[in-house]
Amino acid sequence: MIIINGINSEIVRKILPKFLKKDIVIGIFNTTYNGPRNKNLILFKRNKVNFRKIETLGKKNKKISFLNFAAKRDENLIINTKKDQIKKIFESNLSEPINLLKKILPHMIDNKFGRIIFFSSSTVEKGYPGNVAYSATKSALMGITGTISKEYKSFNITCNIVSLGYFETKMWRSLSIVKRSNLLKNTLSQKLCDPRSVYELIKLIIKFREINLSKIYLDGGNLIR
Repeated sequence: MIIINGINSEIVRKILPKFLKKDIVIGIFNTTYNGPRNKNLILFKRNKVNFRKIETLGKKNKKISFLNFAAKRDENLIINTKKDQIKKIFESNLSEPINLLKKILPHMIDNKFGRIIFFSSSTVEKGYPGNVAYSATKSALMGITGTISKEYKSFNITCNIVSLGYFETKMWRSLSIVKRSNLLKNTLSQKLCDPRSVYELIKLIIKFREINLSKIYLDGGNLIR
């Protein structure tokens, strides 16, 4: 069973059909969900998650994985970022994933299996104007990854963070051709990342317990970190 926080992510939309072929997927969204429906897809609004149903499903599907794609951005310079805006970003990107894990971890412990994967961005490390609150929340996930990995290692629960590069998304398409070209020139691959690589990496992390307390770069070999 796979629990995805941030089911509306463009990358998730592209790899979701692959998961639904074999797994029960619980998708958590913020306000609305307009994506494809499937008998194996169970949807919950962020503030209305039915944890009893998750508990019931967890007893039938012993292997639970939690993927956190939640990524609310500010897109303002720090002096123009309002206090309420910062609060909302911290709630979405940091507080909510932690609160979800508090509810999910007991089932992982009971089943003696759990895979937790946080997704971040390569822009966090190199710095990107207008993303101070976003960068702060995603940087904090690295510390959380280390803590969870060590706290629950004896229960076959792993925690990793994946730093993603550039994909064919709405944000990417909003950039000028010159900007896009310059960004790709700073990667070893010189091209956009393929969403299929995200799916294959997730499968690998779920399969092998040895992949733990890791920060994995899936960014085409970004030369500016």
